[in-house]
Amino acid sequence: MPRRFSVRSWLVLLAMSVLLPTLLAAVASIAYFYRQERQSFEERVLETARAMSMVVDRELARREAMVKTLAKSPTLVQDDLEAFHRYAREVAPQPDMVVVLSDLSGQQLLNTRRTFGEAPLPRTVFSELRRQADPTATLVSDLYFAPFGRQYSFAVEVPVVIKGQLRYYLSVGGYASYLQQLLKEQRLPASWIGSVFDRNGFIVARTINPEKLVGKQATADMLQQLAARQEGSFETVSVDGRAVTTAFSKGSNYGWGFAIGVPRAEVASWSAQALAWFASVAALLAVGAVISALWVGRALMRPVVALKQAAQALGQGSAVAFSPTGVIEIDETGAAMSDAAASIRNAHALTQRRINEALEQAQQAHKAMVQGQRLEAVAHLTGGVAHDFNNLLMVIGTNAHILRHKGVPPALEPCLSRIERSVSAGTKLTRQLLTFSRRQPMRPEIIDLREQLAALTELMRSALHSRIELKSEIESARLHIEVDPNELELALVNLAVNARDAMPDGGVLHLTAGRANANEVSGSDAGHAVLEVRDTGVGIAPDVVDKVFEPFFTTKPVGHGTGLGLSQVYGLCAQSGGTATIESELGRGTTVRLYFPLSRKPLSAAGPHGDATGITSIDARVLLVEDNEDLAQAAADVLVAAGCRVEQARTADDAVKALEGRGPFDVVLSDIRMPGSMDGIALAHRIAQSGSSTGVILMTGFTEELQKAKDLGLLVLPKPCPAEDLLARVKAVASKAAGSRTNNN
Repeated sequence: MPRRFSVRSWLVLLAMSVLLPTLLAAVASIAYFYRQERQSFEERVLETARAMSMVVDRELARREAMVKTLAKSPTLVQDDLEAFHRYAREVAPQPDMVVVLSDLSGQQLLNTRRTFGEAPLPRTVFSELRRQADPTATLVSDLYFAPFGRQYSFAVEVPVVIKGQLRYYLSVGGYASYLQQLLKEQRLPASWIGSVFDRNGFIVARTINPEKLVGKQATADMLQQLAARQEGSFETVSVDGRAVTTAFSKGSNYGWGFAIGVPRAEVASWSAQALAWFASVAALLAVGAVISALWVGRALMRPVVALKQAAQALGQGSAVAFSPTGVIEIDETGAAMSDAAASIRNAHALTQRRINEALEQAQQAHKAMVQGQRLEAVAHLTGGVAHDFNNLLMVIGTNAHILRHKGVPPALEPCLSRIERSVSAGTKLTRQLLTFSRRQPMRPEIIDLREQLAALTELMRSALHSRIELKSEIESARLHIEVDPNELELALVNLAVNARDAMPDGGVLHLTAGRANANEVSGSDAGHAVLEVRDTGVGIAPDVVDKVFEPFFTTKPVGHGTGLGLSQVYGLCAQSGGTATIESELGRGTTVRLYFPLSRKPLSAAGPHGDATGITSIDARVLLVEDNEDLAQAAADVLVAAGCRVEQARTADDAVKALEGRGPFDVVLSDIRMPGSMDGIALAHRIAQSGSSTGVILMTGFTEELQKAKDLGLLVLPKPCPAEDLLARVKAVASKAAGSRTNNN
C-alpha cells in the first residue's frame, strides 16, 4: 500500500523540490566565482609586485646612468681629483647620497662625505665583488652599513676608462631610507606588507616595521622561493610572524626585487562574508517557503473538506450545498505553480548570465596570455627575420657586384647605384634589429674628414630652420682621422641644434675643417685636424662658459635641454685622443672646436659602393657551404667570375664528405647556422683538427655568432658582406693555404 501524505506535506515537499536545485546551482556558482576571484586577486597582487620591482629597477638604472655620466667628467678625465671632488658634491649634494672614487684594488681615493685629501679612507664594498666579476662591468651592491653615514645603504659602481685604460672605479651610494620614501609614495594598502630586497634576500625597505626589520634577511622559505624562480606567489609566515599570501618579482637587470605580503585573513574575509550572507538568505527563503506551503495547504483544505462534505451529503441523499470557491482555490494554486515555474526560469537565467560573464573573463585572460606569448615570440623571431633578410641582401648585393664587374650600359648605371645604396641601407637596418636596446662600444674607423663633411653638412642643414644660413669651408689637404662616424654625426647634430636654439631669429652657421696650428693642441706627432662650428647667436655668459662641457649643465630654460649635448661632443673628442674647446661672447656668438689626432693609417675599407676591379684573378678551389640556394648561387657566381673553381655543399655534413672524397680545397667558405648535425664553427674546428692546409672563412648575420667566432680566433665575415670584401678574404686565405702546402712539400 503506498505511503499516504497530506496536502500540506505534499506542498512542503513541492516547495523544497523547487528551491533545492536553485540553491544547489547558487552554491556551485558561489564556489566557482570564489576560486576565480581568489586567483584573480593573487594575479593582481603579483602584477603589483612586478610593477614595484620595475620601480626599484628604474631607480637603480637612474643611479647607474648618473654615475656613468659622472665617469666622463672632464675633470676626472684630466686627473684633477680635487676639482672632480667639488663637482661631484655639486651633482650629488643630498645628504643621503655619496660619490666615491677608488683605485683598482677598491681603496677609496675620495669620498664626498669627507673633505678632499682626508686619510685614511676605508675600502669600498665592491672590493670583494670585483675579484669574481668582470673588471669592466657595472656592479650594484647588496645592502650594507655605511661606515661614515652610519646607516644602511646601497651603491652602484662603474669602471672609469681614460684614453682606453681602466684607471678607477666610481660609485654613487645612497641610504636605504630613500627607497623607504619611494616605497611610501606607491601608496600600497595599509594592511599589505611591501618589501624591497637585495640579491641575498636582505630587506632594504619595508612598509610595516621598517625600523626593526630593515637589514634582516627574509625567512628560509622566502629565500628558497627567490632562489628557485624569478617571480611567483605562495603562502608563508612573514619575518615578523604574520600569516600572509606573498607575491614576489625579481628585476631582470640587477637582481633586486619586491615582495608583497597580504594577510590571509584579508584574502578570505570577503568570501566568508559572502557565504554567510548567502546562507542567511537561503535559510530565510526555506523558512518562508515552508510557512507559505502550510498556509496554502490550510487554504486548500477548506474547499477539499467542503467537497468531501458535499459528496457525503450526496451519498446520504441529503441536499448538497456546494460552494464553487473550491474550484477558484485550485485555479489560484495553478497560478502559484506558474509563478514558481517563472521563478525557476529567472533563477536559471541569472545563473547562466553569471556563467557567461565568467567565460568572458576567462576568454579575456586567455587573450592577454596569448598576446604576451606573441610579444615574446616576436622578440625571438627578430633575429631569424634579420638573418633571412641579410641573406636576401647578400643575394642582391653579390648580383649587383657581378653586374658592375661585367659592366652595365650608362643608362642603367643610376639603377645599379640605387640598388647598391638600398643594400647598404638594408644592412644598417638589420644590424639595428640584431643589436636593438643593446649599448654598443665605439667603432672607430679611419676616415678622410674632407670626404665626410659633404654628407655631414647636409645632415646639419636638416637640423636648422630656414632662417639660418649654413656656410662651410674645407681645407684641401688630406685629413685622415680615426673616429666613430656615427658618434661624429651625432656630435655635429648636437652642435647644430644648439646653434639653432641660439639663433631663433636667424643667422649664419659656419663650418670649417683643416689642420690645427702646432700651438693649439699637443699630444700627436702627426698633428691634429680641427673641425670648427661657429654661430652668430646670443652667446654664453663668461661666468658659465667654462662649465658647458660638464654633464647635465645647460643654459637653456627648464624642459628645453638635457645638458648632455656638449658633454657628448667632449667625450667623443676625448675618446678619439683629442679634445674640444669653446669660445663665446654675449651678443656675438659661440665657437666650438673639435680636435682629432691625424692618422697615418690607410683609410678603412670601403662599403658596399666600393669597386672590386682592382682584385686580380683568384686561382683557388673553393668549397661553398650554404643552405640558402639563392645566396649560394649568388656567391658562387661572384667567385667563379673572379676565377675560382667552386663546388657547393648544403650542410656541414655534406662538406665533410666533399673534403674527404673530393679534396683538397684551398678555401672552405661556410655559413655558421645551417641544418645538420653541426654548424659552421664545428666544421672549422674539424678542418683544423684534421691538419689540413685548407683555409676556412665563416659568414653569419647573427651578432652573437659573429662575436663567438671572433673570440675563438676564427675568420668570420658579417652578412651581408660586400662582394669585394669577400673576394679579398678568399684571395688572402687561398694564398696562405698555397704557401702552407709549398712549405710542407
